[in-house]
Amino acid sequence: MGLAIHRDWESVEEIVGSVLRRVRQRDPAHRVKARVEPGLPLLRCDAVLMVQLLDNLVDNALKHGGHDAPVEVVARQVADTVVIAVRDRGPGVPVGQRERIFETFQRGAAADAAAAADGASRRGAGVGLAVCRAIARAHGGELRLRPRSHGGASFELVLKVEAAPPEPEGSLP
Repeated sequence: MGLAIHRDWESVEEIVGSVLRRVRQRDPAHRVKARVEPGLPLLRCDAVLMVQLLDNLVDNALKHGGHDAPVEVVARQVADTVVIAVRDRGPGVPVGQRERIFETFQRGAAADAAAAADGASRRGAGVGLAVCRAIARAHGGELRLRPRSHGGASFELVLKVEAAPPEPEGSLP
């Protein structure tokens, strides 16, 4: 899958803020909370694609993470990477499906069961996570799934921190 990306230096706080503004229009209960570690480095990325990726992960967490369960977006630096995780407390993803759900046209059994119980209003084509992973990889990063110890899933976008460009001479500090 070839993606055209337009990289620029972007703030993690602004990317997460854009996602929250978008999702709050669809989530009147305000179940999505964010925690962004202070002082994160700028990311060299396509902000539009990053917002799309995270918005899709949050949307999935709202749909499949439990009807009233909260969803967290957590951004932190780990060594030479920035990790942005979308966490829920839903049923999680069975072990045998944890890699398969990233393939095109694949849906997890839990998603199918939830769709059937909800009159199919949760149905999707099964391309969202494949596109998300493609966006992550186009940026030299990775999208992975980690089960949470007390139930639920954590979808984690891991991006390498690149050296920021030098400040132009004569610029204000």
